Amino acid sequence: MILLSTNAQNIFWLGRYLTRIQYLCSQFPFKNNTSALDYAHAFCLPAFDASSLNEMILDSEQPASFHQQFQNAKNNIYDLRGVISAQSFAELNQLLQQAEKNAGFICDVCDECNDVLEAEEDELLFLFFSLGQKMEQLDRQIRLKQTSVQTLHALDGLIERLDQQGMASLPDAWGELKKQPDSMRYYHFSDHIDSLFEMVRL
Repeated sequence: MILLSTNAQNIFWLGRYLTRIQYLCSQFPFKNNTSALDYAHAFCLPAFDASSLNEMILDSEQPASFHQQFQNAKNNIYDLRGVISAQSFAELNQLLQQAEKNAGFICDVCDECNDVLEAEEDELLFLFFSLGQKMEQLDRQIRLKQTSVQTLHALDGLIERLDQQGMASLPDAWGELKKQPDSMRYYHFSDHIDSLFEMVRL
């Protein structure tokens, strides 16, 4: 299957949102003020200690909250109806309904949604979903000054596979980022990712 550019973007951003929520779930609730401030500063959030950051994450009106991030993921899933298999969509829809009935299930539901999507057999779906996951991980690792060796290695394999699909606009920018993973090169590479979607056609 060859995806429409909008569908490729949807599956890419779905990978990013689910990964973002999963990491936030692994950190919440923040207990250490220093760690909370590091996270808040890295993502430009107006929190001043662990307590205020936790309140923000639980405030459904805040863009960085569990609720808003989950809504973004949910919208991407609904936009992919007809692209992912009918069985996967039915499973995802059931999971989404569970989380809508009880927001406390969001973390578990995101893990299960991730498992469903990783089981999809279409190679392009898998590639763009995995690309979204790894780009989100690398973004966070650069922002928080975490080790990124494993993520860079995984991305290297994905870029090679995309190149084999005829999407040759990535390797040069990727080479620069791989040599020196910093914010400037990350955003430069992200721009190439955006242009890559224009190459994806039905």
